Amino acid sequence: MPPAQKTYWFHFKYWGAVIPIAIIASFLYKTILILGIFNEIKDFNTESCEKITGPKDFMNCEDIILSDEPGVIYASCDPVRSYYNNIMGVNKLVPGQPVENGAIWKVDYNQQPADFKKLDMSLLQDYHPLGISLYINPVSGEKTLLTINLPHNESSSVEIFTVQQDKLVHKRTIRHPELYSPNSIHVLQDDHFRSQDGTPSFFFSNDHYYSSPLLKQAETFLFPMTNVMFYNARTDQIQKVIDRLAFSNGVAGTDDILFVSETSAGKVRQYKINRKTDEQGLPYVSVDFERETRVNGSPDNLHYYPEKEILAIATHPKPIEFYKMIAAPDINKAPKSPSEIDIWDISTGETRMILQDDGSLYGTSSTGIIDIKHSKLIVSGVFEEGILVCDL
Repeated sequence: MPPAQKTYWFHFKYWGAVIPIAIIASFLYKTILILGIFNEIKDFNTESCEKITGPKDFMNCEDIILSDEPGVIYASCDPVRSYYNNIMGVNKLVPGQPVENGAIWKVDYNQQPADFKKLDMSLLQDYHPLGISLYINPVSGEKTLLTINLPHNESSSVEIFTVQQDKLVHKRTIRHPELYSPNSIHVLQDDHFRSQDGTPSFFFSNDHYYSSPLLKQAETFLFPMTNVMFYNARTDQIQKVIDRLAFSNGVAGTDDILFVSETSAGKVRQYKINRKTDEQGLPYVSVDFERETRVNGSPDNLHYYPEKEILAIATHPKPIEFYKMIAAPDINKAPKSPSEIDIWDISTGETRMILQDDGSLYGTSSTGIIDIKHSKLIVSGVFEEGILVCDL
């Protein structure tokens, strides 16, 4: 009598079912993690915070940066983003609806009340700013503001301005096939990377690969197809330095360190910047991955403070509420999604939360910057009115 054949649950004939189930389970787990479905939100360190509002069109300020003037910030704001969100492929504009330009604002938040000035840029049309960065020429002291622009009727661009008191003088426009979905910008200070007209070189993130609204939304959750590029002002060329990221978003750092947030992976990555010179004497860069940290949700914009070795991370701690808000018929009437600011201490590797709000005080946190001199935290929200100013 032949011995009985042994049966195994992992027999080859079951693999056709086991493998798809494993893939689906893995996808569902990652999706639940990314959307923060089970994340618990509690107000934390909001007691010293004050929401400061200005004119009615000072809203939807996706990015803010500190000026070299004490107590002053520049803010990149676009009211129409409530109805036309190019990043997520959402267009709720009614045919024929007038579309106002976005603007750069100068805000003195130390004054009582705060002073809001919309900077004059009357000659520039179809302007809808996103990420911004300030470059100060170490020799001349000239201030240059670089802004990502997502126009509705043209291809994306980087608009460069000279800052003259309360006015922005348009200097140049940069367009390029590789500048197809720009989000955030980080400028190199190195003189060797500056063009003859004073334009600095910079890194920027492309947050999506596809341009189709439907594919953009699918890509957000399914496909790591985004990247970080480097614009070389000396050669007027763009090179890809980082690839296959899951919704690359904020970029920040120094001339030696680059940080990149991966919104759909819930993490921030750190790279070493290698500045080199080729045989013709022209500068170029490469980057090497060093480490990463995870946050409690989806990270957005980043700001680095080398003197303290800390990175401020604006986070959407419950992304599912953020995406529900974007999908709402009228985003301005929808409940605000929660806000969170985290700090990555580069010297210790520790990441800790310094602010969390359920959205009732201030929601949709897209940027958090630290005024170290005045011990202030300033937060902006991509779909909020005004800014949030907190004592540290």
